[in-house]
Amino acid sequence: MLVLPSPPSVRAAEQVDIAVAFIRETVNEGDCAVLAEFAHPDIRDLSDVRLFDDGIPGLRHRVLAARRLMPDLHARVLSARRTGPDTVETRLELSGTYLGSNLAPSQRHGRSATWCQHHLWSFRGPLAHAHLGWVDHRGLRAALGDPY
Repeated sequence: MLVLPSPPSVRAAEQVDIAVAFIRETVNEGDCAVLAEFAHPDIRDLSDVRLFDDGIPGLRHRVLAARRLMPDLHARVLSARRTGPDTVETRLELSGTYLGSNLAPSQRHGRSATWCQHHLWSFRGPLAHAHLGWVDHRGLRAALGDPY
């Protein structure tokens, strides 16, 4: 009988640290090189209103698009905790100044916004493989107007 070694165990605190590092390095600093260290290549977004297309390219595209619209985008981690086996919840307060497209500035150009987001990350070992998120669209709409 062939016995395969079990995957290396990941301490609960490590998964929380990995999620917080993703926020700080990717969202706040715009360093998408760390995505392969954070997420499985086939990571899925299970949110009702999808926040990103599945896979690392979809996650990368969404982060870069947000940073193009708000180059000073900053996420403050309000809490990061384990909520179950291999599940980490992050509650964030985001802020940024909307600059939008240089070719077609809108009435929201230069407006600052602050809003909250909650993210639930499911891990498989040290890598996130699924995401469920919620964005405070009411806060965004109050600051920036429709269509948020």
